[in-house]
Amino acid sequence: MFNERKALQMTLQAMLEQRMVLRRQYVDQDKQLGADIKQLLNRIREMDMEAGIEAVEASEEVAAAAEELPADMAKRIKVRKTHIRHNYQEVADYIENILRENMSPMSLVDLCLILKERHDVEFASPYIGVQKSLKYLPQVKVEKDGRKLIFSLA
Repeated sequence: MFNERKALQMTLQAMLEQRMVLRRQYVDQDKQLGADIKQLLNRIREMDMEAGIEAVEASEEVAAAAEELPADMAKRIKVRKTHIRHNYQEVADYIENILRENMSPMSLVDLCLILKERHDVEFASPYIGVQKSLKYLPQVKVEKDGRKLIFSLA
């Protein structure tokens, strides 16, 4: 009996196989490019050896540059911040003092900026870090202004 579930399973299987084929192609192409780059670098080194020793240093710089990630690609890669354990009661006291000094509502970005500058407190996820601290501050009122969170003392 052929039903929709079986058809979906067959489609899923075909897509998974297609994905594997694409991954193999990518790996093969990457290996080929790596081999081509090595071949070019070896030829450059040979030419530098013929020209003299000073040029060898230049080819080493080219080799190092060729193996690094391009600048635009390096910018797109997100680096995950390391987890730091915070004393949220202490951070809550800092937040309360900052809001008292400021005497006007503050956005999450501004609050985190001041926390980092004054107290060297930085969260991997500012929203989560501040929310954990606010458990100790029932007097802090949280409002939304569009997508921004605004904090003030009640």
